[in-house]
Amino acid sequence: MTFARIGTDSDDSLMLRVQLRDEAAFEMLVHRYTRIIHAFLFRLTGDRVEAEDLTQETFLRMWQRASKWEEGTVKFTTWLHQIARNLCIDEFRKAQSKKRTIAVADDEVEQSPLDQVAEQDQAQTIRNVLGKLPERQRTALVLCQVQGWSQQEAAQVVGTTTDGIQALIARARRTLRDSVLIR
Repeated sequence: MTFARIGTDSDDSLMLRVQLRDEAAFEMLVHRYTRIIHAFLFRLTGDRVEAEDLTQETFLRMWQRASKWEEGTVKFTTWLHQIARNLCIDEFRKAQSKKRTIAVADDEVEQSPLDQVAEQDQAQTIRNVLGKLPERQRTALVLCQVQGWSQQEAAQVVGTTTDGIQALIARARRTLRDSVLIR
């Protein structure tokens, strides 16, 4: 099969081929979802380098655990985000046990120095508050409010109901609002 043909295959058909250890199908899924998974992990961790490492580990796990994915039971993208989320949870637990804080990378933007400082302070405040949210609230907020997922899709990743996702988002928003008012 040619590379051009692989580009038009559905995620499910590519994943079925990955289960048969088809490296070309694996590479196409990696190419298709690296940016999406990296953006998701960056929003959860606030650290570009850590997000890159976790993104690579996500795709390694996808390859290793391909046989566990079942067509028709869960969307491939949901399954892949679950892998990424679980890896992120593991990293958060390691960080807590070592009592280290997660470094935050600032975006590079051409602005005046005063604008840069103000924007960095605001972005840092948001990342700090997001970083303090419980993992489930942070994941629900990032998936639904930042990445535009439906509440049903987010519920599958988090392992709850749509009502549960709504409650997690409401609590996260309340915490964010309270944090801003306290400052």
